[in-house]
Amino acid sequence: MKAPAVLAPGILVLLFTFVQKSNGECKEALVKSRMNVNMQYQLPNFTAETSIQNVVLHKHHIYLGAVNYIYVLNDKDLQKVAEYKTGPVLEHPDCFPCQDCSHKANLSGGVWKDNINMALLVDTYYDDQLISCGSVHRGTCQRHVLPPNNTADIESEVHCMYSPQADEETNQCPDCVVSALGTKVLLSEKDRFINFFVGNTINSSYLPDYILHSISVRRLKETQDGFKFLTDQSYIDVLPELRDSYPIKYVHAFESNHFIYFLTVQRETLDAQTFHTRIIRFCSADSGLHSYMEMPLECILTEKRRKRSTKQEVFNILQAAYVSKPGAQLARQIGASLNDDILYGVFAQSKPDSSEPMNRSAVCAFPVKYVNEFFNKIVNKNNVRCLQHFYGPNHEHCFNRTLLRNSSGCEVRNDEYRTEFTTALPRVDLFTGQFNQVLLTSISTFIKGDLTIANLGTSEGRFMQVVVSRSGSLTPHVNFRLDSHPVSPEVIVEHPLNQNGYTLVVTGKKITKIPLNGLGCEHFQSCSQCLSAPSFVQCGWCHDKCVRLEECSSGTWTQETCLPTIYKVFPTSAPLEGGTTLTVCGWDFGFKRNNKFDLKKTRVLLGNESCTLTLTESTTNMLKCTVGPAMNEHFNMSIVISNSRGSVEYSAFSYVDPIITSISPNYGPKTGGTLLTLTGKHLNSGNSRHISIGGKTCTLKSVSHSILECYTPAQSAPTEFSVKLKIDLANREVNSFIYREDPIVYEIHPTKSFIRHVNIALIQR
Repeated sequence: MKAPAVLAPGILVLLFTFVQKSNGECKEALVKSRMNVNMQYQLPNFTAETSIQNVVLHKHHIYLGAVNYIYVLNDKDLQKVAEYKTGPVLEHPDCFPCQDCSHKANLSGGVWKDNINMALLVDTYYDDQLISCGSVHRGTCQRHVLPPNNTADIESEVHCMYSPQADEETNQCPDCVVSALGTKVLLSEKDRFINFFVGNTINSSYLPDYILHSISVRRLKETQDGFKFLTDQSYIDVLPELRDSYPIKYVHAFESNHFIYFLTVQRETLDAQTFHTRIIRFCSADSGLHSYMEMPLECILTEKRRKRSTKQEVFNILQAAYVSKPGAQLARQIGASLNDDILYGVFAQSKPDSSEPMNRSAVCAFPVKYVNEFFNKIVNKNNVRCLQHFYGPNHEHCFNRTLLRNSSGCEVRNDEYRTEFTTALPRVDLFTGQFNQVLLTSISTFIKGDLTIANLGTSEGRFMQVVVSRSGSLTPHVNFRLDSHPVSPEVIVEHPLNQNGYTLVVTGKKITKIPLNGLGCEHFQSCSQCLSAPSFVQCGWCHDKCVRLEECSSGTWTQETCLPTIYKVFPTSAPLEGGTTLTVCGWDFGFKRNNKFDLKKTRVLLGNESCTLTLTESTTNMLKCTVGPAMNEHFNMSIVISNSRGSVEYSAFSYVDPIITSISPNYGPKTGGTLLTLTGKHLNSGNSRHISIGGKTCTLKSVSHSILECYTPAQSAPTEFSVKLKIDLANREVNSFIYREDPIVYEIHPTKSFIRHVNIALIQR
């Protein structure tokens, strides 16, 4: 199932992201007690010849859209059962999409091009059929009829979805569906018809002969040999002069109730250099797109600061999105019901004046009903303006037309038109900055009991599972390196009732099947981490490792309380007078199930004497307590830490009597600066040392068991003082250090010499 792996460079950044702050005192213990993020797992996977763009699941078969290929895998172990070659394709200006142009291979103008899969969809209304759209043949599509008795057969019946007669319409090609620069296609069945809602990134390279639309709705003809626009308003285009300076990236598309939604990344305004995320909404029955509206979305990290001020960071560019229902716990926290659609998004901060993301991410959840309510709230206010990237500032739609909208969004009057709202809908990062050193590239969710679980992917090929909750920031209970390629936003979650589900995750050329119930328990290296895992993972602590119940062959398996583990103690000795602050590093201090930290039943003993806990400075990985006095020296005493489950011992502490046996030198100039050496034993015990002469500090230079070195302070006149040493509450004194007058130089003799060597005699008093 799994094998150990070597920690790769760069993974430490992610590891320390999830390590709590402890001023560095117990950092080693923190790292050793955290999850092992280097585990490798043997999971069902498939590697294609080329990179995978799209994935769909239908009747126990997985269909992959890749460069030049479509693959069919079984859903059990991801074994390939069929493939269909889609490219490279010879493109020639005189060739129509459905024509075989191979005979023009030697003619000028012919170019062989890879066919990148831009859209892959399953339609079950007419027949079970797979529809694939590629980057060649002007962005047209093919449909693969799937036989009822063999849905893996994608080769026997393939039809090109292009009608040459449609090109007779001026500058129109309803069968030209997708853009090679980026596209999102949503298939929807309404009133016995199949509609395709399409968002395309386009630029000036798309000539009128190959016209593609920025956003459009088209209907699949009943003959299934192509598409048709229902009206001349069924599409909207970025103005030709703006297509290179104002690119729109369509990130995600979904349908909820009566509306179609697209999520985009684009410049804030025509003249702005900064980018942001927008959500587009229009009615699914609106073939003229009159109900089209868009507004910004913001994912915000709010950080509380001193003096009650707050700092807000906006994560402005969406990387991936997913729409699903919430679990009961999250639904209560965000004011949603169990049947509400929730839009989950992973956002990144972009580089200045760029849409390129940095390694700073946040996760936000937008209940779709709140999106609609927000549209309706601001619909009749002054923050509404014309869509200038579609019409320009001087178009008739931007003048002499009202921008007021009715609240339903579907019943549009003739004097209403498509609008843009300038007020952003904000939501707060669900993980309160936990991913602010990581670039998240993928998200999907599923429900286990009352919990909502997120599957997250990163730009470094890391896969994580974490409970989504607003009541405290939870760390991932699954976290491992899946691949060296980024995790794709294209994911599938299959979670049948009363069965163990799985997610399909794409990384480059590879697709992997990952169970939703977690990946075992052995990656949890401490008891508290083990018991912090969600209950459905079914982990418990057995002897000294985290396992499931059936894997616990010796010892007691518990899911309740952890026995503490001591890793390191400092200092290892204290003076008899006490007052020393003892720091105990380790893990599982005061931990109870459900991430509750409680030290009420935690005790620290030095031998039989109590060490008083400082609760405000103690954590699950660090205990701080104050050592009491002792009558006599004791060596290698046991430090005992106990809680409600039991106790552990650590034999490495001593009570000692620090002694100064001598100092050297015994005198020095009154201006100070003499390096004074104190010799003795146990001089490095306790926490702090302070040496003073005549009430002034002798500045410490070095500390060891038998030697202290310090620089003497200045005094106003020659005199004799005792040297005092304070170690925590212990005071030691030795007589004495003599201050003398500073030496005076009267003459240097001789005053000149050869270049090579000279002895200079200093005549002084």
